[in-house]
Amino acid sequence: MKPNILLLVIDSLRSDQFQNAEKTSITPNIDSLVKNGTYFSQAISSADGTIVSLNTIINGLFPNSIGTRELRIKLKKENLVSTLIQNNYHFYGFLPNLTSFQSLIKLCENEDPTYDPGPPTIPLEKTGSQILKLLNSKNLSEPWFYFLHIFDLHAIREGSMPTGLENFDTEKFGSTKYEKIVSSIDYWIGKILEKIDLTNTIVIITADHGEKIPIDEKDCVSFEPPLTTGKEIGKKLLPKSAQNIGGKSLSKLRKSIAAVRIANANRNLTHYEKRSRLPHFTLSLFDENIKIPLLINGPKINKKIITQQVGAVDIFPTILNILELESNTKFDGVSLLPLINGRIFPENPIYIHTMPHQKISENDCVGIRTSKYKYFRHARIPTQNVHLFDLINDTFENDNINYKFPDIVKNFEMTLSGFPESDFSDTEDKTTDDDLKISNELKKLGYI
Repeated sequence: MKPNILLLVIDSLRSDQFQNAEKTSITPNIDSLVKNGTYFSQAISSADGTIVSLNTIINGLFPNSIGTRELRIKLKKENLVSTLIQNNYHFYGFLPNLTSFQSLIKLCENEDPTYDPGPPTIPLEKTGSQILKLLNSKNLSEPWFYFLHIFDLHAIREGSMPTGLENFDTEKFGSTKYEKIVSSIDYWIGKILEKIDLTNTIVIITADHGEKIPIDEKDCVSFEPPLTTGKEIGKKLLPKSAQNIGGKSLSKLRKSIAAVRIANANRNLTHYEKRSRLPHFTLSLFDENIKIPLLINGPKINKKIITQQVGAVDIFPTILNILELESNTKFDGVSLLPLINGRIFPENPIYIHTMPHQKISENDCVGIRTSKYKYFRHARIPTQNVHLFDLINDTFENDNINYKFPDIVKNFEMTLSGFPESDFSDTEDKTTDDDLKISNELKKLGYI
């Protein structure tokens, strides 16, 4: 029988917070999986937002081939889930109950494949029993493919700690809120692994994108004064019809004061450190937002760490290769099984694109990443917002060198021209227009 497949996509998990000697989170279960499997230390997401990233993983295609402004999970006629189902796999899910995920949710065999994503974020401490219940179930038919999208770290974007994680809210589990949440996720990964036959299961852990971790735990909101006195006075003196306008004025005042405070606090910081204090939903193709973990563990998977650049786009063809399944699908990614087995082949440039905001933004960017250079610029005007970084000598992307090396910029533009946006109208999901629902959900989650 074919092995089972457990795919954990941990929303907002950075590569350097997964496997790094300097991280302060406590992750014995992740560490054990890394030690006994293959870990790709330079895996790159093609986007800084969830849906565009997941479309890359599920379809094995870069965003230009599936939709750079897509707000739904789109399933090409041959995708990871449908291909496995066609090969007699049973598909189960643990997915946020969002309109954007409906194309996946409706394919799940389990009766309860969703959870409330909040806000506030509801962590595995409260929802993890749902996963364990399914893994305990006699109705879990083999071979199975269980797709888990873990939302716990999304609390960072809300500026909060998930409720129910009081046991992890100590220095023992990390020096930042982010690392404490990672420790709690690892605890639940251990509980999940206890329910699985690891001799017959391929475990894949990755992320949709990374996240900013504010220096000194002080993000942009931390610098805003509460102005509670002014708020209370406004409530007493202003009529209800004017309180909304008064509230907006007070919010602008808080942000103005914060901007001055941030400028002073950032005076001696690097560009990387300054970026860490930007709002979490700022469009960004810097590595803190697109460099992700990629771990593959299971029977016949070698124990090694691979430093060569790979992409999330490679996950689908790699799974097929491991399972020895044939496909006529044309992928943008490649199978990583040869690398796992010790063969060497040239790395591929990774196409990267910012996530779509509701309205087209001047900060929307497109680019190319190699293991040596990162290049990105304005998504529609090639001469604007141009960035080039030497990733070997400038790991944290502090020094934009595009003016120094016009020939390199020109070569990257030529490479980028090989990734034209194509028609993706041959998707299976051509159902009703849920744009308003998606808009309301994105607003609730803080994206708008």
